[in-house]
Amino acid sequence: MGSDPRYRVLPAFYLLIGILFVCTVGRAEVSGGFSKAELKTILPLLKQHGVVALAETHTDGSPKAMTLAIRINAPRKTVIDIFEDPLNFYYISTLFKENKVLQTHANTKAYSWASRHKWINFIGTNTITLYRPRRVDVSIEKSSLGAGDFRMLFYEDGKETTIMVISGILDVKSSEWLVRFLVGMNPSMRLAMNIAIGLVVVKGVKTAAERVARGKSLKKHKTRGKREGPLKPLPKDTLTTLAPLLGRGTVILTDSVAKGRMTQATAIERIRAPAAKFLVAAATPELYPKFIKAISKIEVHRREDHAVEFSWDFGFSLFNLTSRNRLTFAPDGVLVNGLSGDLGDALWRWQVIDDGPENCIVAYHGWANMKKAGYILEKSVKREPYLEHGLMAGSNMVMLRALKRVVEIKLPKKQ
Repeated sequence: MGSDPRYRVLPAFYLLIGILFVCTVGRAEVSGGFSKAELKTILPLLKQHGVVALAETHTDGSPKAMTLAIRINAPRKTVIDIFEDPLNFYYISTLFKENKVLQTHANTKAYSWASRHKWINFIGTNTITLYRPRRVDVSIEKSSLGAGDFRMLFYEDGKETTIMVISGILDVKSSEWLVRFLVGMNPSMRLAMNIAIGLVVVKGVKTAAERVARGKSLKKHKTRGKREGPLKPLPKDTLTTLAPLLGRGTVILTDSVAKGRMTQATAIERIRAPAAKFLVAAATPELYPKFIKAISKIEVHRREDHAVEFSWDFGFSLFNLTSRNRLTFAPDGVLVNGLSGDLGDALWRWQVIDDGPENCIVAYHGWANMKKAGYILEKSVKREPYLEHGLMAGSNMVMLRALKRVVEIKLPKKQ
């Protein structure tokens, strides 16, 4: 088994599925969140996209907070009622079956959870507090995965629609040594894992609440459907509207077909470098291993005036993938299409717009058929369907933040 490449990332994979549900639960001080003005800005986006998220870091690059918003077609009371009984949490994330209430006091419950697998188990004790009608706090009190505090706020958008916002952070550095070893100390990777967790939670809550609102009983969620056509760039006015929010961190958007399968995930950053400089870096595959440690090998097979064909060995601590790709140019950026390998049908698109003479805004769009992208991803998405959104959004964010660092660090110092 040890020599089979399919199994090289199994421990990290089970680490991810162990933390997927931990983030449903905060103490009084929780980082992140959206202001009223920011909510007003993103409300039109929530009507066009599935999820709007923000990933923030401290000045040293370490994770600070994740914030995710989603629009749910159910009354606010129906949404909050999902959190009344921890036994319902299996219907938010299908990864967990062992949720047990340990103690109840007023509006707070302490409960234990377990995520057991063939190779490794994760356990923990959380508390959840409901402040009806608008707020739910969750604290990870004791866990093999570390500590975390999360807050969920619920805003009425008419009588039959609710905007849910979850914010907080899971500190993997406070976990057991094995978890720290598996995750590593890469700040972008730790933040990406939080985003993946948050996406599973908000989409799971939406699905569960909307079933109840339709008069149906809760059940294990599944996703179906098929995307079609190229990746869709964002309108320029949308990117410029997001500029104030980009001052806080990376904005992430995800899209799905009506039956739940992912169609596109987008990470957006404001870059302190001219658009032309960023495009040169994005269009030069040979540079990728220099700023993405997960890319261990790049081989350029053919270079033409307007295209480059190349292969990469690509992997994070959660999965390893290889593919052969073709890079071409669009009026507003760079396109990369998978040709063969684990990501043979994947699509990526770098969209770049000017934001003044020395700055630009970059949207990195991506899609991959996770159910066909190797053994590990196939099994993980089969068990938790919404994980495909989290993995794609997280990997896009890691790639964009890495390219941002390499472009900005080489800027000339101000005199």
